[in-house]
Amino acid sequence: MRKFTLLFQLMLVSLFAFAQNPSGDGWVFKNEKDGIKVWYRKTSDIHEIKLATSLKTPLSGLVKLLSEPEHYQEWGYKVSEARLLKQVSDHETYYYSKFDFPWPLDDRDLIMHSVMEQDPITRKLTSHSVAQPDYISKNKGITRINTAQTTWTMVPGAGGWVYIEYYIYSSPGGSIPDWAVNMAIDVGPRETIKGIRKFIQQEKYQQAKLAYIKD
Repeated sequence: MRKFTLLFQLMLVSLFAFAQNPSGDGWVFKNEKDGIKVWYRKTSDIHEIKLATSLKTPLSGLVKLLSEPEHYQEWGYKVSEARLLKQVSDHETYYYSKFDFPWPLDDRDLIMHSVMEQDPITRKLTSHSVAQPDYISKNKGITRINTAQTTWTMVPGAGGWVYIEYYIYSSPGGSIPDWAVNMAIDVGPRETIKGIRKFIQQEKYQQAKLAYIKD
């Protein structure tokens, strides 16, 4: 009976560990607040963050919001400036973002090349962006982020809900204190999702219909 009890306890511990890190690939579950789950992973100076939540919005509305860099500062955490650099097609863009870092740290900026694709059967949509640090000249007094990748994965569901996963892989450049790193892992991405949740309630997003998106 004692061996059975010990085995049962070990099974519970294993199940708990699997629930916190289901993929077993180094992801650590940080917390869940405001309906947003957060995981993180660190390798050397690279920080990876993964968030999961659901939003009640048409898929076209979410794509429209992500396709408007000129509004990023209205919902993106600490985004002080953003603009479209080049519209290659409905599915491919280059855009610029600048981030307000707390004193005494230098502000950061970032150029991203974004490509979007949708599965015509499942309607699952993926928007993947990779940093292109040399696409435009650097700005004096601003640290250019050279290494970054983001992936938005959006899966439409019943009742007008869209399941979202937001993945961030980045090295912010320069020396960053632990408190700023913690802000980047916990506060920043979560506040961005909360900003999107509020901003996307506007009628132009809720009523959006894009010809190149299958809602």
